[in-house]
Amino acid sequence: MAWDVAAVRRIEYERTIVTDSLTQTIAAIHAAPTRIVLVITGGGSGALSKLLEVPGASRTVVAGLVPYANAALIEFLGHEPEKFCDESTALTMAVTAYQRAVALVAAEDNDDLETPADLLGIAATASLVSDRPKRGDHRALVAIQSSTATQLARLDLEKDARDRPGEEGLVASLIIDRLADVAGIEMRPALPLGDLDRLTTRQTTAATAVADVWNGRRSITWSLPDGRWADTPPASPAGILSGSFAPRHEGHVGLLQVAEHILAGPVYYELPVVNADKPPLDYDSIECRRRVFTDKPLAITASATFEEKAAVFPGTMFVVGADTAERVIDPAFYDGAAKGRDAAMASIRDHGCGFLVAGRQQHERFQDLTSLSVPASFTDLFTAIPSDRFRCDISSTEIRNDSA
Repeated sequence: MAWDVAAVRRIEYERTIVTDSLTQTIAAIHAAPTRIVLVITGGGSGALSKLLEVPGASRTVVAGLVPYANAALIEFLGHEPEKFCDESTALTMAVTAYQRAVALVAAEDNDDLETPADLLGIAATASLVSDRPKRGDHRALVAIQSSTATQLARLDLEKDARDRPGEEGLVASLIIDRLADVAGIEMRPALPLGDLDRLTTRQTTAATAVADVWNGRRSITWSLPDGRWADTPPASPAGILSGSFAPRHEGHVGLLQVAEHILAGPVYYELPVVNADKPPLDYDSIECRRRVFTDKPLAITASATFEEKAAVFPGTMFVVGADTAERVIDPAFYDGAAKGRDAAMASIRDHGCGFLVAGRQQHERFQDLTSLSVPASFTDLFTAIPSDRFRCDISSTEIRNDSA
């Protein structure tokens, strides 16, 4: 079959235009003050090489990582995600990348370095064409975290419409497109999406008070049931029920109500944006969880430990499950030292705080306060909620698994 010379030349010309446009976009990114840590798993790693191919990359790329094996991603995150290619994992990867960007830039010890607003953590996780049959959808998620906002893009690719290089190239282009968007670059080549490809994006810009907590400028802010932000709740709490609330369920509500009867005072919720074992929550997750609290005030804090919470909520009882109480008294959570545990318990007592403990179903058995080996010197800090007053065996993890 004879080649259509004109058609070939037109294709070559269009490829040149796209390449030139992409190069110009990347050059504009390098000219912006933005600096990034980019972490990619599952597909789209070509974005890193494209960024590095254009002169000026050292002004933009602080680090690029490709934790491709599951073990490598677990090491990067510091914990094993429930799924390796979903929104939650992409968002957590982006927050972790942002933390690394802040740490690496700070280590440069340069007073002229960019403000935190110019630093980005960018993450991509993808499930693409493989040499093994893939029953699920072909998809990619790109998350970008800054000091004030979280952006998430999800691309669902038409299955079997492209080979592996084709899908890789599209995901790489998506990563650069999203980076350019956040960097304020308007000139970007259009993504080569097919009619059955689906791209959705959303961005959550944090309320000033939440950003202040997230960035360590304040310890707490309150989300009130009417949606307003406040420095203080309507009344001082008698108790605080802390959790990740992913999602909040009837067990949380029932436990809070029982705790209010026992404590004869208001009990409020707390969502810590930092966690002792995991990276901070992103702004998208914070907002998604916050908006369901239309019945009671919700404290947004930077208190990862109960010792820190006691300083923020003096004179308050912490309403917890037996599984949480078990961690509170376990020296393993204090660098393996009973001395550290005892110092934390003494500090909690000094702030007039204690624990109201509900039983929990754990590993096919019901565990309550009597099941725990509370040190004799701190038994006064723990009060049991009898199982005949409250018992709920449902968990957020089970709800997430059931909805998957």
